[in-house]
Amino acid sequence: MNKGSTIELAIAVHNAGGYPCLCSWTYNGKSELMQRDLDRFVATTGSNRIHLSFELHEYPHTAVQEIVKSHSIPTIEIIYGNKNTFRPTDTEQELTAELLQLLEPIKALGTRVFKRIYDNVDQTMMDLHLLDGFCIKGAESAGFTSHTPVKEVFLRQRELTPTAMLIPYGGVGTAEQVKEYIDLGAEIVAVGTLLALSTESTISTETKLAATQKQSKDLVQFKHMVGNVERKQSALQFDPYNGPDDANGTMGLLRGMRGKKDGHIYLGHGIDHVTELKTCQEIIQELSSCL
Repeated sequence: MNKGSTIELAIAVHNAGGYPCLCSWTYNGKSELMQRDLDRFVATTGSNRIHLSFELHEYPHTAVQEIVKSHSIPTIEIIYGNKNTFRPTDTEQELTAELLQLLEPIKALGTRVFKRIYDNVDQTMMDLHLLDGFCIKGAESAGFTSHTPVKEVFLRQRELTPTAMLIPYGGVGTAEQVKEYIDLGAEIVAVGTLLALSTESTISTETKLAATQKQSKDLVQFKHMVGNVERKQSALQFDPYNGPDDANGTMGLLRGMRGKKDGHIYLGHGIDHVTELKTCQEIIQELSSCL
């Protein structure tokens, strides 16, 4: 979760029995701040069970490798691609060389590597990029994503790469949905919007309460063109923010998270299942009740 992935929420999710995450996007390109929060997580929980998400090229390869090595992190996610994102990338040949340089030392540690995807990936590319699995986003997901339903991408990916570990991202808000994905072979079922709107989330209470009054039909879809492919960013928008910003809408996002009247927050279809603020413990207990 861009900017919503905080140490406070990670600790709360861990204490509730979930598998938390930290994303490099939270740290404004400063790998030492991510390392600081990871150290705090391990010291507080006594566990290294956390999923780390990195955008390719955001940190030097050595910084990513040292972060992962510092606590023998079990899983990481790499956000990259030529057709999967509006962010600049290298040619496919250069991309592969970059990934091998980054991931070979990490794989040697026993860490499992996931790629965030919006379209399907074949077995050849999975093997070439040293991937163990995929974090799958789609139409119901928050933030930058595609127009294809998550389950459609999930089922096709299961056919293309039968040994891959798959984590669906998007639209999950009930115990029945969690059980369905687990029965379909999901390694883990990701939950973003519900936890972003939990009582422990650092998003302002005013913003979270406003979100409880909305549904997925109220979300705004910011459009992005990636070559000839249309992508979108799914957001709950308040009054539009018209100040200086980057391509990801980060300033508008921060304003929305802080309860300002002009701004937005990235939410997905899980918003349909949030009518009141709950603790991470309550959310995870309810979502796992059918397992």
